[in-house]
Amino acid sequence: MRRTNKRDKDEDMKSLEKLMYDEKKSMLTSIETVQRVMKDSELKPEFIEAIKEFLFYISDLQGITPTQAFLLSIIVEESLDGNVVTISRLARFLDCSKVRVMQFNEDIDDLVKRKFLRRTKKKYGNDGVGYVVSGDAITAIKKDCCFVPKSLTAKDGIHFFQLFFDLAHQRKEEEIDTELLVEEFEQLLEANGNIQFVKRLERLNLPVNSKLMVTQMARHLVLSQNEQISADSLGYLFDNRHEAYNEVHPMMEGNHLLMKRNIVEFAGKEEFLNRSMFKLTENAREKLLKGFSLPKDSETTVSTIKADGIVEKRLFFNDEVGRQITDLSELLSVEKLTAIQTRLKEHGRRTGFACLFYGAPGTGKTESVLQIAHKTGRDIMQVDMSEIKSKWVGESEQNIKAVFDNYRSLCKACDRTPILLFNEADAILGTRMGKALHSVDKMNNAIQNIVLQEMETFDGIMIATTNLEQSLDGAFERRFLYKVRFERPDVEQRKKIWQSMLPTLSDDTALQLATSYDFSGGQIENIVRKCDVESILYGESSVDAAKIQRFCQDETILKKDFPRIGFY
Repeated sequence: MRRTNKRDKDEDMKSLEKLMYDEKKSMLTSIETVQRVMKDSELKPEFIEAIKEFLFYISDLQGITPTQAFLLSIIVEESLDGNVVTISRLARFLDCSKVRVMQFNEDIDDLVKRKFLRRTKKKYGNDGVGYVVSGDAITAIKKDCCFVPKSLTAKDGIHFFQLFFDLAHQRKEEEIDTELLVEEFEQLLEANGNIQFVKRLERLNLPVNSKLMVTQMARHLVLSQNEQISADSLGYLFDNRHEAYNEVHPMMEGNHLLMKRNIVEFAGKEEFLNRSMFKLTENAREKLLKGFSLPKDSETTVSTIKADGIVEKRLFFNDEVGRQITDLSELLSVEKLTAIQTRLKEHGRRTGFACLFYGAPGTGKTESVLQIAHKTGRDIMQVDMSEIKSKWVGESEQNIKAVFDNYRSLCKACDRTPILLFNEADAILGTRMGKALHSVDKMNNAIQNIVLQEMETFDGIMIATTNLEQSLDGAFERRFLYKVRFERPDVEQRKKIWQSMLPTLSDDTALQLATSYDFSGGQIENIVRKCDVESILYGESSVDAAKIQRFCQDETILKKDFPRIGFY
């Protein structure tokens, strides 16, 4: 260990004597002096005696003890570069034993309670926890003024939930333990006795842990507009695993106090009932959250499409895509899939089928999934990625986990394994960021990692569609067993699409349309729908060659000179 030599220490003491009588003391100069003198001091009394004036300045201004002023000064210095200051780091700074530094634990805990410090879990090393100076405390030190923690008094109900979110997020990041979370939560409730939610919550006369979970669920519903919350989101409120188990496990078993009193129930309805996802009951929402803007319906990140409700359509592909779709339809038939999965299981291989449909928009990817579902009699569970990506940090990951939990629940409830469809899945299949710096990039990486992990043990049927195959992450590419590239239709296929949708077209006219306009099937369908609307409004005779020509040109954003087309 490098020690400060005697000459350096002598110079420090001489400089200190000049500063002792300096009337321009400030927080910054006092902290700098304390850390300079105490570095490698071995906590010798003469050094502590020498800096008493500076410790008194800090303690008087901030309303803390001189010992706490001494600790705060060192932690400020050591944490300014983003370091987490542990007991070991303090011991190295002072050049003394860790046991000796541990005598200051109560003072450090008091600085945490008074919000000068934030406790955080170290990601490496032998120390379990460390400390950093809060941003607001640093601001007060720079301004040479007394640090006053932010007020716990909320302006309204929304502000109350925002204050609670900040508190719960500190617990999730392990910056505070459950004991401190509960203490600050009770202070938050006491400071906001006039808020209607708090009044109604207190009337329920619940144990504090139950109040904590109810508030977490209410916050999630009000701020995120998502009624479903995972067991993980309730479990992280408790740092003790046994305590977390004692609270969350009874919820999953359906016999928790909150369920017995009709405050909480399992999330989902019918086939989506999920024992690891929960929501407030209608009764609780009415009692606790009256006056808040809540989702009108039970909004979820998924929807079901029933196989018997899918209209059969004829699709036109080139020979290779047509063969692959036919093979997949046959493979996913009830008889074939059961036999194949049994054989795979016997050989110790994964039994799940993950398929990727990729290609330009409008080439029939989604419609192909629908037709496969129709032919095989399988329902579709479709995922809405815009709902998955919650604006609240950490909840997108919970939402994507819930998708797979819901799918497993649906599989148990169905006679035939349904299809899990990630439609337009560009957002989760793209290349992961190597060093994600921004919260959005970190969130995307977390979502992708969860999906990759789920695909490793997936034993159902998953189909993802994407328009951006060039940015597909290699890890996803390896996990898709079947990959089908959908090409834009050629002239002959476009001709057949035109005639299937507009049977009145002659062969020559359909060929002319197919030759003149390089449209996808989706674009042709748009034009035909316009023709249908025109016919309904003005009669069949209103749709002529000129009208179709205009619709075709309107469909093309980049205008060109196209040949005129007539009926033959």
